[in-house]
Amino acid sequence: MNSVTVKDVTSENVDDLCLVCVPEEKWSDPAWKRGVEEKRIWGLQMLKKSGSFAKVAYIDAIPAGIIQYQPLLEEGVVEIQCIYVHEQRFWGKGAGSALLAALIADMKKPLPWFENKPANGLIVHTFSGESAGQMSARDFFTRRGFKTVGVNPDFLFLPFQEGFVYQPKPKTERHYQPQGEDKGRVLLFCGPNNCSAAYPFFLKRMERYIREIDGKVPIDYVDISLEPDFVQKREARYGDCVVNGRLIRTFVLDKERFQEEVRVALSDR
Repeated sequence: MNSVTVKDVTSENVDDLCLVCVPEEKWSDPAWKRGVEEKRIWGLQMLKKSGSFAKVAYIDAIPAGIIQYQPLLEEGVVEIQCIYVHEQRFWGKGAGSALLAALIADMKKPLPWFENKPANGLIVHTFSGESAGQMSARDFFTRRGFKTVGVNPDFLFLPFQEGFVYQPKPKTERHYQPQGEDKGRVLLFCGPNNCSAAYPFFLKRMERYIREIDGKVPIDYVDISLEPDFVQKREARYGDCVVNGRLIRTFVLDKERFQEEVRVALSDR
């Protein structure tokens, strides 16, 4: 019988957090190595900032899955940013359930984030991204008591306090602040972040899809940690794709719409 153990992320096992979602055959790939290093830097920063932000599940001492989370201080809840068991050989072994159970147990204790009070509950925004034969994130959470918040079926909440009803704060639309030197070029914003796959899987995909449209437009990667003034002046974030001074808002996995938005941006040169 497989033995599942859950450990908090520390400086000693932060590499397990960064590598557990990366296919072993990609470990030597330059783009994936950069993605892992970006997450490692982010993880060490988070340890200094908040101490607790992630857990790793081990099956027979092998890293098998992760859960990452952050407190929303004004709302008194904790947001699950990611829960993932990558390799098929670990599916159905209880790693995901053990990770969630460990987080719930911790969040019901007095927390320094909330003036030594427990969290009011957990929230999560799920999305389709499961592999063939893998349980969807939405099914995983709803089977464990999470309920829909509002009309969005992928926005889920698990209350801890009787009578507490979660009311999400309205989001304001982002407004990228283009600069004159942004014209005629593409900017991809990279740097420390919470996902090892972000650089190789999303940013490099953006570059590839843009190159299919225009093989000559300059494409520059901007590290948000190394060029803070450049980033702040534009009110940019990690993962932003700016084409000819326009923020591309379509998610890159929607290739057709992403490329159409890029074409429109490039046509205004």
